[in-house]
Amino acid sequence: MSANFLVLGEAAFNVRIGKVEQNSRWQPFRWQVLELGPADAPISHGPDEQVQLVKAQVYHDELQGYFLNLDTDTPYLFMCVRYPDENKSLRPTVFEVTFSYDEAARWMDSNEEVQTLPLPSPVASWLAELVQAKYQPEPKQRRRPQSFLKPEHRG
Repeated sequence: MSANFLVLGEAAFNVRIGKVEQNSRWQPFRWQVLELGPADAPISHGPDEQVQLVKAQVYHDELQGYFLNLDTDTPYLFMCVRYPDENKSLRPTVFEVTFSYDEAARWMDSNEEVQTLPLPSPVASWLAELVQAKYQPEPKQRRRPQSFLKPEHRG
């Protein structure tokens, strides 16, 4: 059985990954996601770079994570980057992408490398409309300290 009924939308992007020189004798360079563009527009790249097509799906159960991302000054596309044989000198690939702040936090908790690029304005607007139509943040409810309750009402 497919879980496609949970998908509210999808956006595809080209991302450019390249070497960034560093002033370090232990690590002379690092791989970095450098550019984000529409899937239908080619991105030029150099010899130590690659362009990869990635798709970010919007799921109903991640609406809170999208809301948290959009609630910041700069919303981001979060990319989980993996290296072949876990060798950071080899060119990585973007394994998975998300708009969800919560999903990216789970990846980082799992020791995955997460890189970010700011969302283009049209994509951020599209995502904001979708989240506004489908998500209502739960109002915060103050929970009374247990010490103020009668012993028979304590949970």
